Amino acid sequence: MNIDCTMTKSGDMNIDGEKTEIMSPSKLNESEPYDIFKQLPLEIINKIVLQLDFNDILNLKLVNKNWRCVYLNQNEIWARICKNLNIRAIDYNRCLNDRARHNSECIVYAEIISEKLFGPLCDDWLTFNHYITIVENMKNNHFPFIIIPRRRFNQSYYTDDYIVNINYYYRKPIEILILNGAGKPIERRILPIFNLLREFIKKCFLKKYPLKIIGNKRFLVLEICSIIFVYSIKNTEFNKKFFKVIQKSVDYGLNKDDFNEKFLIDHCDTKFDLYDNKLALVHPATSTLFVTDLSTEETYKELQFSSRGCIVDSMKCSDYRLMIGITKPKKNNFEAAKHLAILHQFNRCTENNRLKIPLLGPVTQFKAIGDCIGVENKGSTTPFITLKNNSVLNVFWLKCNTFSFDCTRNYIYYNVNKSIFQYDRLKSTLFESEVVKKIPVNAISNLFPLTSLNDRYLLVRSTHPNSYEIIDVKEHVSIRTIHLTPGYSLVHVGKLSMIFSNSLKTMVVAFN
Repeated sequence: MNIDCTMTKSGDMNIDGEKTEIMSPSKLNESEPYDIFKQLPLEIINKIVLQLDFNDILNLKLVNKNWRCVYLNQNEIWARICKNLNIRAIDYNRCLNDRARHNSECIVYAEIISEKLFGPLCDDWLTFNHYITIVENMKNNHFPFIIIPRRRFNQSYYTDDYIVNINYYYRKPIEILILNGAGKPIERRILPIFNLLREFIKKCFLKKYPLKIIGNKRFLVLEICSIIFVYSIKNTEFNKKFFKVIQKSVDYGLNKDDFNEKFLIDHCDTKFDLYDNKLALVHPATSTLFVTDLSTEETYKELQFSSRGCIVDSMKCSDYRLMIGITKPKKNNFEAAKHLAILHQFNRCTENNRLKIPLLGPVTQFKAIGDCIGVENKGSTTPFITLKNNSVLNVFWLKCNTFSFDCTRNYIYYNVNKSIFQYDRLKSTLFESEVVKKIPVNAISNLFPLTSLNDRYLLVRSTHPNSYEIIDVKEHVSIRTIHLTPGYSLVHVGKLSMIFSNSLKTMVVAFN
């Protein structure tokens, strides 16, 4: 395990340079059974536990109270498990709030009683338990449906936690619906409007240049023609933070004449993406991409991704990556348009490398996990980029219509000719023969992207009209079929819910 352990003269132990105290046998309660682990510092126990399989760690909490309350109740252990399963606390923080106001009828009542008997869990173990609650709810078909009547809106944006509705003709044009979970009341809020945005609404600019919306649990961003209006979110309150013109000087926008018709025309084709506090905005006319830290309001990176104007088909940003799919128009009748997927990798604020992959069709979507990126496109084959130490290791191709990663990062699920296949990434690295396995489920539509709900369940569209299936990829069965009346469309898939909508109603399918 490569642990440097040395004893000091006082009988204490140094572990990797850190001094720890050993519990003396005389301090043990003689009435208790002898426990050799009481002789070890928690740092050593953590390193031992992290060598075990996932299921063995879960079984250890059943051994006795010491294992449940002390040895396993360490953030270092559960942070590693959550990282391996791609479980982020920010994705499940509404579950944490639900647990805080629980009652005896809630589905996790037994776990709450356990906490009362044995004490509170560490933060990362608590996050893992909320993830398991979601998986069990789906396995046991606990899907509460929340119906929300819709008024006439020009556009809407959906997340697990809130819905943004916009009507340019209302005196208060932007409404926020706070989703508190199944059985909880829907809260309606009116979003405070920046003066500049109000001027745009009055002048009817938004009819010609639609407002773009993106948000997460920390920020809500409205964008029009490279002007961003940023709101911070805390305790379900939306507060104005700042507005900024991307790619212009800090003082730009103080003069009302700055935002004339020419400015709006030149900046109307922007695209953007949000990851935590990082906003990436691309300007296709200048082939330039800008990255802004919403916490500090600083635009700290500017990238030129093409030598001439192009069409940006899709983009995605993550903690240290930027992915752009572009189409370069043909120069003449004898030259075909070029489709490219571009990957930028960074180490802090320094660009490490850039990779360009030619494609047979325009990019429709990027999907990424820790060490692999897939590029859905309208061509016949899909490239997958594997990474190691933030550098490109290799690129392999699969013939598929759509695909999805599972959260354990071990498998790629993809569909061809209305069938689902499982690609084992671990076996492929070991050069084993049975890398691809067909999953025996009913026929599915090739037109809808495979969407991973978590490491166990996939959402697919059935070939039956207005129907969706939730597939258990471990048991290879469909656990739930959702039949919709005509007119409904899928507008959001998240960690805590799916949302369908039509002109009259919004239907939230809650997992928690």
